[in-house]
Amino acid sequence: MKSIQSITFAVNSSKPGAAAAAQSLAAQVELQGVATHITADYPLPPDALIGQDLCCAIGGDGTLLGVLEAALESGSAVLGINLGKLGFLATFTEAEAARDLPQLIQGNYSIAERSVLSCTNNQGDCIFGLNDIVIKETRGSGLIRLCVSANDNPVSEYHCDGLVFSTPTGSTAYNLSAGGPIISPEVSAIAMTPICPHTFGNRSVIFDHSTHIKIQNGETGPCPRITIDGRVHFNSNSNFPIQVTVAEKKFRLMQNPDHSHFAIVRDKLNWGGPAIR
Repeated sequence: MKSIQSITFAVNSSKPGAAAAAQSLAAQVELQGVATHITADYPLPPDALIGQDLCCAIGGDGTLLGVLEAALESGSAVLGINLGKLGFLATFTEAEAARDLPQLIQGNYSIAERSVLSCTNNQGDCIFGLNDIVIKETRGSGLIRLCVSANDNPVSEYHCDGLVFSTPTGSTAYNLSAGGPIISPEVSAIAMTPICPHTFGNRSVIFDHSTHIKIQNGETGPCPRITIDGRVHFNSNSNFPIQVTVAEKKFRLMQNPDHSHFAIVRDKLNWGGPAIR
């Protein structure tokens, strides 16, 4: 892989030690001739990574999600340094980053190109999500009715608490908690998982990456809330129908060459142990 010549360190200031970690790592790579920039902007402005080879997101998975739009705009690779809890995407500890960054910037790394979802509302506004798009009722009680079609063909009508549309990357997040499948991140697909559906017949559906999914609100009154990667979007009350597709652009996640996705899943979720010990 090509060597890294420029790095932006995106710091989550709410994480103790994040700013100091950025200063230390920046000083380390500057000794190898790498141009550096440190920012505490969150989320990053769309043009923040133009001309940058790499963005080091220091904080956790949420910090990494905050650089998504800028990374898609620039095509920069992203490396996540975890100072938070799970760290599914931000898989490097501060110590591991300090140890491995000198080799990574010389080209000893791999790039995982992760699928991204595109969500477009009725007004033509488009938001990208690396993990998931969640549609839920807003009143705190009661069910919503959502009508789903794929490539203009009806799929199902859901009477439920909501729907989760997930990338393979996000399949181990809300999708998994709602009973959805774990999907290998190399797959380009969309998982749709209903949240507490009012029937035994509705289960997760996996759509091909080329599928155009339309979701219509089957109820009158307030529109359901649309949350993308944990943040509420589309505050308008006339969002529906919305369209969900796999975006053309990929999110480029930097990893060590020996990185194993399912090793992370086993470690973080204690998943996959023998049923009989």
